[in-house]
Amino acid sequence: MGRSKGYLHATGPQFRFILFLLILLICYTILLRVFQKLAEIVQLPVFLPVSLVVLLIFIGIGGLLYSHTFVGPITRIRKALEHMSQGDMSVVLRLRDSDDPMLKDLVSAIMTVCDRSRTTHTLIRETSRDLFNELAALQDSIHRGADTAELRKILDRIQQKRDLLDKAVKSAGKS
Repeated sequence: MGRSKGYLHATGPQFRFILFLLILLICYTILLRVFQKLAEIVQLPVFLPVSLVVLLIFIGIGGLLYSHTFVGPITRIRKALEHMSQGDMSVVLRLRDSDDPMLKDLVSAIMTVCDRSRTTHTLIRETSRDLFNELAALQDSIHRGADTAELRKILDRIQQKRDLLDKAVKSAGKS
């Protein structure tokens, strides 16, 4: 992988996160001003500790709500990739409408890989089975003393199956 330039790699998600932080900062500033006014009115001497606790709660709730859109999907993606690494390509991965759009693109790419791998594995399995059946038919024909024309037909079918299997295996290697 080449070295990337700049900091904006995924401008949509990064912009949304920056916007979220700005809104959080603006809301906290407004909340801080309200607490200042209340502290002046009530003459509350513990303004700083109260404002810090409110800041922690405010950022905690805001962070929890925002992170929910990408932490959950990342966990599901990780589990799906673990299943795939163990050879289970029957993975079905869906995200909520509210999840991050960039993660939806990632899930779409993962599902494309799964679908292609499933198709390739099915093709390999079926072609291998057909090839073994053709080899068994060849053995049977040889034992029966079949003529050269019949043996040549069976060999041609075996060659076609072998070529198809070779093509499928090469395709699986590219996945």
